[in-house]
Amino acid sequence: MDQARVWAIRAGSAGQADHIFLDQQQIALSCVEVGGDVSALPASRGAFKDAFNRGAGEDQASSAPALAGQVYRFVHEMRIGHRVLYPRKSDRTLRWGEIVGPYVYEAPGSGEGGVERGADGGADFAHRRAVRWIGRLSRDDFTQGALYELGATLSLFEVRSFAAEFWRRFEAGHEQAEDEPEENAVRDIAETTNDFIARKLRTQFKGFPMEPLIADLFRAMGYRAHATRKTRDDGIDVIAHRDELGIEPPILKIQVKAHDGNIGADPVKAFYAMIQDRDVGVFITTGGYSASAVDFARTRGNLKLMNGVELIGLIQKYYDALDPRRRRQIPLRRVLVPDVSGADGDE
Repeated sequence: MDQARVWAIRAGSAGQADHIFLDQQQIALSCVEVGGDVSALPASRGAFKDAFNRGAGEDQASSAPALAGQVYRFVHEMRIGHRVLYPRKSDRTLRWGEIVGPYVYEAPGSGEGGVERGADGGADFAHRRAVRWIGRLSRDDFTQGALYELGATLSLFEVRSFAAEFWRRFEAGHEQAEDEPEENAVRDIAETTNDFIARKLRTQFKGFPMEPLIADLFRAMGYRAHATRKTRDDGIDVIAHRDELGIEPPILKIQVKAHDGNIGADPVKAFYAMIQDRDVGVFITTGGYSASAVDFARTRGNLKLMNGVELIGLIQKYYDALDPRRRRQIPLRRVLVPDVSGADGDE
């Protein structure tokens, strides 16, 4: 059968609605600013944004499109039969379910399992849909790219780039294996670090600020690198080279995209058209690449595609050599963890 759309939803910043999700078999969204039952609002994003603005303060004006848009999608774009993912941090699992009911509004404190408005900013989780939970798998069963996509900062969003992977894993009935506590602890630390860096990249380095970060990263890797945005606008964002004068090949010409989804083949081809034979083109995105983009790059020896997972890995690998300004923007520290590699330390 055709694969239905896949949504991801969170149970609040601290899992406040976890009991609604699992015990009540409902997914829930909190947005007190829209002012109650929104089923009567006109089915347009503008109407939802206006309702949000009427109930929100001036300091929330910039977030109105995103927050109101999430409620709109929850009510009007989500459909019965669509699949939903719930990343549950308390046990490091992903829950997979099917939407089985229409939008309903349950006033705070009314009915069984209501969540009262509190000091956390008024979360009520009153906007709900019934769900039938189908599967439960460990985060370790999925690729880093799939987990990276789930790291989006929104409470509700559509899963696009790795939807097929989630379908394949869950609908195939893959069983979850039990791991040792030490292995879980190590992976949990690694995932928390990856998620933290991904969040920083999305929130602090969106757009132009990403380019100086990449230049600093390549300097930490031993290159002489500089961002070009202030002096040129031809699609080359960073230039890196090994020699002092920047004349000995290969010269790395780098394009940077702060992009959550997949980069298609057309932007990659346009970038590659600017790369001379003696140079190497490096296309860096915080997201991923389409199959056609990967196929195009595979046949070009002087073109490298770097996705968000690889970028995060390099930031961690060369973190100690980064400029102190970057380390303050992405604050990390070294910790000792159990050695679960299987190597025997006793000779």
